[in-house]
Amino acid sequence: MSPNPTTVTIEELAESYRSAPPPTPDDVTVLFDGRRLHSKAKVLEWLAEIEADRAVGRSALDELA
Repeated sequence: MSPNPTTVTIEELAESYRSAPPPTPDDVTVLFDGRRLHSKAKVLEWLAEIEADRAVGRSALDELA
């Protein structure tokens, strides 16, 4: 175990997932704004938004400020 109880090594994290059940069909990434990335098209759309933001110097942190 890690010296600090709040720190987890990558090995410990991997071990914790070994006994986890497999994902269900409704397991999807949900963004902070509630959008669900449930398809390849949605992921590509989101990545295009990130690329456009970066092109003009914006980051996700700008929205949190």
